[in-house]
Amino acid sequence: MRKNAHALGSLAALVGMLAAAPTAAAAQQMAQQPPQQQMQMQRMQEQLRQFGEVMQRMERIQTRAMEMEQLMIRDMDRLRQQTQLQAGDMVRLREQERVRDMTHAYSNAAREMHQSMARLRDMLGDPDHAWNQDMERDMERLREHMSDMAGQMEEGLHIMDRIRDRIHQP
Repeated sequence: MRKNAHALGSLAALVGMLAAAPTAAAAQQMAQQPPQQQMQMQRMQEQLRQFGEVMQRMERIQTRAMEMEQLMIRDMDRLRQQTQLQAGDMVRLREQERVRDMTHAYSNAAREMHQSMARLRDMLGDPDHAWNQDMERDMERLREHMSDMAGQMEEGLHIMDRIRDRIHQP
C-alpha cells in the first residue's frame, strides 16, 4: 500500500510539472499566433495547470484515505487478537469496520474523480480542438465544482479521523 502511495505521489508531481510547464514547442507556437489565439492558449494552459492542482489534491485524498484504512485494519487486527473480547470491544470493532468501509469508499471516489479529471484535462489540452468561449466557461465551472468537491472530501477525511479517534477511546 505504501508503494502505491509513493507511486501516486510521484505521479502527482509528474502530472503537476507536465500541466504547469508549457513546452518550448508550445511557446514557439504561441509566438506565431495572433494575439487573440495567444490569449486563448494562455487561458487553456492556466486551466490545465489548475486541473493539475485539483488532480494532485485528489491523489493526496486517495493516499490519505488508503493510509487511514490500513491504520484501521491494523487496529482491528490488534483488537481481534485479544483472547477475550468484551461486549464493548465487539461494538468498537463493528464501528471501526464501518468507518473503514467509509474510508475505503472515499479512496475509491477520489480515484474515480482523478480519472475523470484526467479525461477532462486531456480534452482541454487537445490541440486539434478549438474550444469556444461557452465550452471554456463550462470547463472552468466543472473544474471549480471538482475543486469544491475535493475540499468537501478533505473535510470529510478530517471528520472520519475524529470519529476514528473517538472510537478508540474506551
